[in-house]
Amino acid sequence: MLSNINKLLAIVGPTCTGKSRLSVDLCHEFDGEIINADSMQVYKHFDIGTAKPEKDVQTEVPHHLLDIIEPDEEFNAAMFKDRADRAISAIWSRNKLPILVGGTGLYVKALIHGLFTIDENKSTRQTLKELCHNNPEGFYKNLTAIDPEYAMRISCRDERRMVRAMEVYQLTGLPMSEWIKKHGFREPRYEVLKIGLRKSRPELYARIDARVEEMLQQGWVEEVRTLVRAGYGEHLKPFTGIGYREILQYLRGSITYQEMTDAIKKLTRRYAKRQFTWFLKEEGILWHEYPDEVDSIRQEVAGFLS
Repeated sequence: MLSNINKLLAIVGPTCTGKSRLSVDLCHEFDGEIINADSMQVYKHFDIGTAKPEKDVQTEVPHHLLDIIEPDEEFNAAMFKDRADRAISAIWSRNKLPILVGGTGLYVKALIHGLFTIDENKSTRQTLKELCHNNPEGFYKNLTAIDPEYAMRISCRDERRMVRAMEVYQLTGLPMSEWIKKHGFREPRYEVLKIGLRKSRPELYARIDARVEEMLQQGWVEEVRTLVRAGYGEHLKPFTGIGYREILQYLRGSITYQEMTDAIKKLTRRYAKRQFTWFLKEEGILWHEYPDEVDSIRQEVAGFLS
C-alpha cells in the first residue's frame, strides 16, 4: 500500500487547464484531499466569478481552504501558509495525500519554500498607497521601469502587490524579482511533486472565452448585485478579482453588457499568460496537457508515492 505521509502533490498552472478535475480524479485514485491554492476562492460568497468547485464536487472529495474568510477580512500569503500547513498535517494524520491545487503562484511558493521577510515602513507604505490609489496606471508604469520582470507577473489593478514591490525597492535597493530569485534557492519545506497543466494558446483562449460565457449564464452578474446589496463595499479585495470590477461598471451603467463580457475575456487571457510566465520560472514542475496525458501523470504520481 502506498504511504502518503510526508509527501505533497501540487497541481498548478494557468486557469482553464483542468486542474480541478484532475485533482478530483487523483484524489479518488491515490486517496487524497484537496487544499485550495487560489487567492480568491478563500473568500465566502464570491463563488461564480472565482470558479469554485461545485458543491457536489466539494462533497465528493474533501476540500480545504475554501470559503474560510469573510470578504472584508484580511488574508495574505503568510496566513495561507499557516493554514495550509495545518491542513497538510491533518491530512497526513489520516494517512491521506494532500493535493495542493491552484493558480496563485505566490501562495504555492510560500507554502513550499516559506516566505522571505523584509521589514516594513509604515510611513513609506502609506505614501506609496496614496500615490498608487490616485494614479494606479502611472504607478504601475514606474514599477515596470524599476522591475519589469515582476511587473509582468502582476496586474496593474493589484494595488497591494504594486505598493509592496515599490516599498521593497525603496527600503532595500533591490527589485522584488531579485528577492524572489534569492528566495527560490531555499530548500523546499516539503517533499513535493509539482505537476503543471498547460494548453496551446488557441485552445486555452477558446476555453477561457467559453468559461466566461458559462459563468455569466450561471448568474455572475446577479451574484455581484447580491453582494453589493448585502453591503460589501467595492473597495474590498475580492472585488479586485477579474470580472468583478467589470460587472460593477456594468451595473453602474458605465459600460454595456458586451463591453463587460469582452473585457472579462481579455483580462482573463492576460491573467493566464501571467500565470504561465510565473510557473515557467519555477523549477521542478513537470508539464502536461490534461486529459491527453493523464496516464503519464498517473504514472509520475504513483512513482513519487512509492
